[in-house]
Amino acid sequence: MKRLILICAVLVLAQAGLAVLTHFLRQADEAQTGKGPLLKLTASEVNELLLEDGEGRKLRLKKETEKWVLPESGSFPADTVKVQGLIERLAGLQRGWPEATTPEAATRFKVAPDRFERKLSLGKDGKSLATVYFGASPGLRKIYLRVDGDAEIQTLALPQHELEVKANSWIDTGLLRLKPEQITRVELPGLQLERTQDGLQPADLKPEEELVKDRRDLLVKRLAGLTVTALLGVENKPEYGLDNPALRYTVELDGGVTIDYLFGQLPKAEQGEGKEGALPMAENSSVLKVSNQDQLFRVDGWQLEEIKSATRAALVRTKAQKPADEQPVDPADSPEQPR
Repeated sequence: MKRLILICAVLVLAQAGLAVLTHFLRQADEAQTGKGPLLKLTASEVNELLLEDGEGRKLRLKKETEKWVLPESGSFPADTVKVQGLIERLAGLQRGWPEATTPEAATRFKVAPDRFERKLSLGKDGKSLATVYFGASPGLRKIYLRVDGDAEIQTLALPQHELEVKANSWIDTGLLRLKPEQITRVELPGLQLERTQDGLQPADLKPEEELVKDRRDLLVKRLAGLTVTALLGVENKPEYGLDNPALRYTVELDGGVTIDYLFGQLPKAEQGEGKEGALPMAENSSVLKVSNQDQLFRVDGWQLEEIKSATRAALVRTKAQKPADEQPVDPADSPEQPR
């Protein structure tokens, strides 16, 4: 019995020693391969990006006066928050336990120079800072990556669709948005709004009428919050119907700036994946021309319909009549008091 107890005690001590040894060996290995940043750069120094896919398509992004633009789309504003967020995320990556380190694995995981899903080159003023290869997905919303010149293959929680090599995936979709308080006048078909102390309201509001404020607020929100989904270039094609627009209206801002909006109907052939850079869209997508922009835009059709359906009758109602006992009495109508 004593011999059995002694054997068990030795086994327990051996297991404990093995656990301690494994812990220290892992720590030593991590000190060599699992510590420190993955990229030797800071997010603030990056001002150029080149994104490529495995089929040879390329997309350039450039930082100008603290804003990112798309140089090959007429320097159209990019989504600076999205671009800068990606750079900061990569710059902050720390080395983890590598998935693999061999050239064969780099090819298999599609993070090799001659076989990759995405390739992102980060630069500053024409000088290359780093190149990252993004490859296959090991799981939901994850992607393999490898830094050029580094054998270690890491994983990153980043869905591949966030690295689309299409300009429309990176544009600033809120470029046309306005601040409601900027708007001083709106000219819609059959409806004119002017700014008053109570905000925008119909210019011809009568004393016996009152504004339906929640409906007015919803309309102003839509006028000020236009969102675009794609660029259509600068050519006004006949099939866009802008010479006979489905809707035209004007917005005047503080300082007298006037912006004209023309909506046409986007042809069905322009709405699918058939063209380079096209996005899948609903069939009622519209084309929009804005007087202070060179580009034509694609917008979701529901935005056009909401503005188009705005009427004076929907924003104005007759004031409720007060009960007779609450009506003010005209002195001329009062019965004469005995003297």
